[in-house]
Amino acid sequence: MNYENILFEVSDRIATVTLNRPDAMNATTDEMYQELSDVIGRIAKDDGIGCVIITGAGRGFCAGADLKARKDDMTPLQRRARHRWILKDILEPLWRLEKPVIAAVNGAAAGAGFNIALACDFAVCSDKASFIQAFARVGLVPDLGGFYLLGRAIGTNRAKELCFTARKVLPDEARELGIVNHVFAHDDLMAETRKIAEKIVAGSPTALAMTKNLIDKSGNCTMDEMLEYEGYAQTIAYLTPEYEEGVRAFREKRAPDFAAAAAAAKG
Repeated sequence: MNYENILFEVSDRIATVTLNRPDAMNATTDEMYQELSDVIGRIAKDDGIGCVIITGAGRGFCAGADLKARKDDMTPLQRRARHRWILKDILEPLWRLEKPVIAAVNGAAAGAGFNIALACDFAVCSDKASFIQAFARVGLVPDLGGFYLLGRAIGTNRAKELCFTARKVLPDEARELGIVNHVFAHDDLMAETRKIAEKIVAGSPTALAMTKNLIDKSGNCTMDEMLEYEGYAQTIAYLTPEYEEGVRAFREKRAPDFAAAAAAAKG
């Protein structure tokens, strides 16, 4: 697929996906969603990618749905089918991607754009970023997983306030609330995000995938269930070529090359 609404590049096992409709503050359209669905599928299948950064072109991260491109002639059933398509083909694959995903929020993240950032494993932002659950302003409810993701990130009561009031959250408050992990100077955002990604891709791909999966499960499981999952995961980890490489590297007093060990084992 040729991409017209996103940019995609891979360097040193780090994939960068840039929402690329800067004249519309990277507002989403069905065409953008189709391209995101395609690129997430490509990333999932590519063992040469160990971490993903999602960001926006120009002044904004993502302004949410492009209301100028809305389809007013759709029936309720058609609209429901479209919504399910977006959730099943974009949001779920992004959320379940077995590679760490970082949102680098460079500007306004509004509505669905806010929730795209929340669907990543964690977010960082520039000091020019802002966040707003803007749905109430146009008579809608949060979508793109907002009901699930926002409460997990900041707690139920705070999520209700942001959704009810549709007020803007600036970087320092976003960090205090737990929406973002770090706030960087605007011009340093991508360089600082890549530094984090470089630390991530130095880890074991198998261990990272299992760690992501089990942390995501933990909110809906009992302690006993999580201890069972942990036991299974650690047993698998002990059997991986990455673990063997880690032990060799420790004995040889060098940095492990987990990606190379995993690739060699696959032939």
